Amino acid sequence: MVQGKVRRIVLLCSAGVSTNLLVRRMEAEAARLGYPCSVSFYPVNEVQEAASFADVMLLAPQAASNLPEFQVKYPNVKSAVIPKDLYATIDADKILDLAQKIAGDY
Repeated sequence: MVQGKVRRIVLLCSAGVSTNLLVRRMEAEAARLGYPCSVSFYPVNEVQEAASFADVMLLAPQAASNLPEFQVKYPNVKSAVIPKDLYATIDADKILDLAQKIAGDY
């Protein structure tokens, strides 16, 4: 990982209830690992604002159909869909790992 670089991870979802909990757990896991990042969430319809500062965008499974469009519109922001099983169990450790891999931090 680039030293001193704080990754900006954005989770995109429809409702935000589960995602809010996931954000808090991902922040706690990042702190535990010493991984410098900020994690936030936005509704899918606010993707333009989210993409303006995000390094990585992770879409909730229910927003998966938007991924191809977002990859074309925001080619400088790395993006992926969170696997359903990880999202359903709010597996912050593995989702943070996914974000790190997508960002190219290892």
